[in-house]
Order: sequence, then structure tokens, then C-alpha cells
Amino acid sequence: MEKLPKLSGYLQTGWNYNSVGDGSSSFQAKRLRLIMDGNVVKNVSFRLQIEAFNGIAGSTNGNGQKNLQVMDAFVTAKISKAFQVRVGQYYLPLGYENYDLSPSTLETVDFSNICYRMVCRNAIGYDFVDYGRDLGIMAFGDLFTDEARGFSRLSYNLSLSNGHLPMKDDNNKSKDIVAALTFRPTKFFNIKASYNWGEYKGLNENGDTKDYLPMNRFIVGAWYNDPKGLDLRAEYGHIGSSKDGRDIIKEDGFYALAGWHAGKFLPVVRYDFYRDKVNDSSLNNYDRILLGLTYNPCNHVKIQANYCHSFYTDKAKEISNNGKRGSDQIQLMGVFYF
Repeated sequence: MEKLPKLSGYLQTGWNYNSVGDGSSSFQAKRLRLIMDGNVVKNVSFRLQIEAFNGIAGSTNGNGQKNLQVMDAFVTAKISKAFQVRVGQYYLPLGYENYDLSPSTLETVDFSNICYRMVCRNAIGYDFVDYGRDLGIMAFGDLFTDEARGFSRLSYNLSLSNGHLPMKDDNNKSKDIVAALTFRPTKFFNIKASYNWGEYKGLNENGDTKDYLPMNRFIVGAWYNDPKGLDLRAEYGHIGSSKDGRDIIKEDGFYALAGWHAGKFLPVVRYDFYRDKVNDSSLNNYDRILLGLTYNPCNHVKIQANYCHSFYTDKAKEISNNGKRGSDQIQLMGVFYF
């Protein structure tokens, strides 16, 4: 190795209130990330990222306590700017939020449902968050670089991975294909389209276990982000699976976010909706409005305050929160970097 690896990370912690059901109020340690970056040899780097304190369903032990998780464990060979290869467990290039953003750089406390339910979840194989990670190999690069202005006109990603849970071998022989293209007409504006094809082990429309059920995901979006001004982003996503003309999975989501970088402050507003058209009474079927403010007193601290109000669809309302039309959430969180 050329030098010792770099150690970094961050802690996201604070307080959360939610009016769903009987309501809840709790201090939270949402996540602790520990990151190690280094070089194996010249032009070959590695990353190891560990997360604790997530508390996400499916990632706790038998007592409901929060487990350590391996997020990233990959090696990247940089042949050139136009062609790089990554192997190991990495974040999939589906959408902006899973690939171009992270909890440390997100304008809000939590991601949209497009990220949580379309990217970080396999709707056929398991109904809990898998962190948007997978084991495989990915080629990616930047093309048509404008050296004078410091950006590339086109970026691409092509990933081949298990399509199963992180840190586990595949449970069938089929592999996931994820492809993404990002086009940048200007330095601060880009358009991105990503698509995932895969076959998964799970239950079909009759409740029978099958090894190769097809499911496709695609996300398209646009993002304008001036670090000294306007931040404007929108994405639409779809996830679907069908057999003999009958839908097994059919879900759609959209969000639009607007913010303004005003020195150390970033006020934001976000609207998003999600529709599960197979399970139309699901509590995930709602429209949501978020008002937020991020304050960066220094490079090592980010303070965020978010208020969310959700409006359930008519069928979801029947089983939600004692028949109430909507719910409220307040989050006060700090992110501390080291």
C-alpha cells in the first residue's frame, strides 16, 4: 500500500415525533458511519464502510436492538476517467438519492420513498430495507469532459450483481443488470435515467414460491444545484412485475424538492407521493409535504429540522391512524462529521 488508509465518518442523532397510531416521541441514533478509504496500488483504491444505529426493520437482532452492518466493501480500478471497474459490495446507481447523495449530503433528514421502497427494497424477495447495496461488478466512467469548466457531459454506469441481500450469496442463478446514464448540458444541471432488470426468488400472484420471478425498476430525474443558489430536483420511479397479464408488483413514486443555498442555511420544501397499485390499502399510499431547514455552522456539523404532513389515500385512510386522513412528523437531527 502507498500510505495508511484515511479514517472518517459521521454520527446522525436527534429527536423524532410521529403522530401515527398512538403517536411516538423518542431520541434517536439514526446512524453511525465508519469509513476507511485507501489505495491498494497506484490507481486501485478500496473503501470499507460500516453502519451502526440504523434500527431499520430486518437489520435488528432478536431483541430488536440495532446491529452493525457492512455497507460498502469494494475495490475500484481507475483505468481512465472514461473507464473504471468496481468489484465487491457497492451502492447501486439507481436514481440520485442512492448513488449521488448520502445521509451526510442529503438536504433532508430522510430520503424519499423512491429511494427507500424502490431502490433499497426488493418488492418480491423481501419487504425491508437492504440499503441499496449489492455484491457484483460495475463499469463506469465520465465522457466528453470539459476541462475548462470542470465537468463531464456524460457519465455511465453498468452493473452486474446478485440481486439479493448484501453480505449474502445469491439465492438463484439469475443476476441483476443496472444501467444508468447522466447527461449534463451545463455544470449545475443534469438529467439522469436508470434501469434495473432482474429475476428474484419469491411468491407469485398465487402465493407459490418461484425462483425466477421477473421485476423491473426505472427512475428518471433532473437536478439543478448551484452551491451558492438554487437547488431543484425531481424524480419519478416505477417498479413492476407481472405474470400472464396479472400484476404481482406495480408501484409508482414521485418527488420534487426545492431549496436555496443561503450561506450557512438551506431552507427546503419537498412534495412526494407513492402508490402501491396492487396493495391499494397499504399505508405507503400517501402524499407528503415536507418543510425543512438545514444549518451548517461549520464543515463538521449539520443541523436539520424537518416537518412532514402526510395525506393518506381513501383506501389507506380506512386502516390508518384510527381513520384519520393524515399524520404529522417532526425531526430535529444533527450530523457530526469526523
